Amino acid sequence: MAASRLYKTIASVLASDQKWAMRTRCAVPRLLLALMLGLGGVGLAIAEPLGSAQPPEELASAPRLVSLRQQLAEQLRTSAFRKVRVGVSVINTQDGSELYSQNADAPFNPASNAKILTTAAALSTLGADFRYRTVLLSTQPLEQVLANGGVLRGDVFLQGGGDPMLRPEGLTELVRKLRNAGIERIEGQVRLDGQVRDVGVLTTQGQVQSYGPGAMILNRDRFTVYASANSAGERATVWVQPRSPYFVVHNLVKTVKGKRSRLSLDVSKREGQLVVTVRGRIGSRAGTAHARRRLGGGTSWAEAILTQALSDFGISVSGGVHIGEPPTGPLSVIAEHQSDPLSKICHTVNKDSDNYIADIVFKTLGAARFGLPATLEKGAQAVSEWVAEQGLRPERVHLINGSGLTHSNRLRPADLGFLLHKLYHQLDVGPEFVQSLAVGGIDGTIHHRFHGRSVGQVRAKTGTLFGVSVLSGYVGDRPGVLVFCIFVQGFRGRRLESIRHAQARLVETLLRFVRDGSGEGGPSAPPPIGGPERPTPESAPIEPSPSEGEDDEA
Repeated sequence: MAASRLYKTIASVLASDQKWAMRTRCAVPRLLLALMLGLGGVGLAIAEPLGSAQPPEELASAPRLVSLRQQLAEQLRTSAFRKVRVGVSVINTQDGSELYSQNADAPFNPASNAKILTTAAALSTLGADFRYRTVLLSTQPLEQVLANGGVLRGDVFLQGGGDPMLRPEGLTELVRKLRNAGIERIEGQVRLDGQVRDVGVLTTQGQVQSYGPGAMILNRDRFTVYASANSAGERATVWVQPRSPYFVVHNLVKTVKGKRSRLSLDVSKREGQLVVTVRGRIGSRAGTAHARRRLGGGTSWAEAILTQALSDFGISVSGGVHIGEPPTGPLSVIAEHQSDPLSKICHTVNKDSDNYIADIVFKTLGAARFGLPATLEKGAQAVSEWVAEQGLRPERVHLINGSGLTHSNRLRPADLGFLLHKLYHQLDVGPEFVQSLAVGGIDGTIHHRFHGRSVGQVRAKTGTLFGVSVLSGYVGDRPGVLVFCIFVQGFRGRRLESIRHAQARLVETLLRFVRDGSGEGGPSAPPPIGGPERPTPESAPIEPSPSEGEDDEA
């Protein structure tokens, strides 16, 4: 039966696509696509193929399907899911059939599962190779500067591109490129892009709309303060990373006996610098603690870095370095810094559930479709149009940001399952998107959730808000990959861990189904699959950052 269907699929492609083949003079890609579809999908491997994976007819056979549905229903009646709203959708990637559904057509808060739509829409619209650009512009072309003996007679403008991954080293590299190009003196001003583009609102009332500073973003708009204990009675050692003359540290921390620490930070701006005052005490046996803080826009920091770099590389600036508007008249690019490709940025967004970067990508998507300035509203409209292009009714999807850090977003498990299934089969977007998801038992926000023979068999995105837990993605391996979406909301915070364990058990039940109920087959511990492993913290945090990891609560 499977062979017959494959032959029919190939014949259909060859018969219906003659015009396409003549136009492109290449029928091989479409033929290969037909072959892959006939064999059970694109084949985005999650680990080594499972030896016991079944063909489509057997995978969806009635007895097995009845057994699966009974198991899932029983698990959903356990105490972990008592008195909560649950929405579940399970889809067979081989043919798009729905294997199980419970409240799948009801709207839920997707939490960080909103990042699935953000990254998929961005990869589809911008392309996996899209890069943010930070450029130095000049009123004088480089050729003319070199003809003047390395003297630039005019102004230089540092234009930010909203790169969420830009580090201070990137600005230093721009100045190094100036020096290597032969520029020794600037007879004019160096100005920095001070434009603010849709600064997001982060309140203490439980409603977070967006992270997002202006065009110049450095180090994800954050810095880290470290405190290291010394002998009891002595002052602790305190420093800031990244190291920069922009930060001035006032250390008022004493080392005391024991392990307990209590620290507080006060931050203020003064004369072009950020003054960080650290107070409190740290136990002599506490080791090192740290705290992260948001800058709320890094233009002043960029100004300090650029000033220092120009001095270090021996480039004099007669008019100094300032924050301002670009010079009038035509401008030429004299140095450029590019970000990592969007595909790698999406790895950070989905694997580590980075809210800050997700909202920047969301706004970038909006600007790409509707022009600058980049705003949340444009990002929401861009995602809505992309959803419609995928075949969903856009009114069923309500996103006001790209991170999911809000209680206002709404998404249906059935719709998310449909999108995940479709992405799995899209050769231009699917591979990069699937690789961006965390791998169970290996990396990202599910590095600790799946063990034993489940390691490496799950790629998923988590979502956590107060009273909300979501887990969606893929389980199994070709040809038996399943899409799953498990939405849970309406519980107290103390139940979160039990719900997470229950969600993992549901996914493991699906994996056993793919393995024909035997629990056999597949590697017990495959090697890491794409993307960096989740780093081990260097120290214990003074307090959690509100913008990192899966435990973001609003």
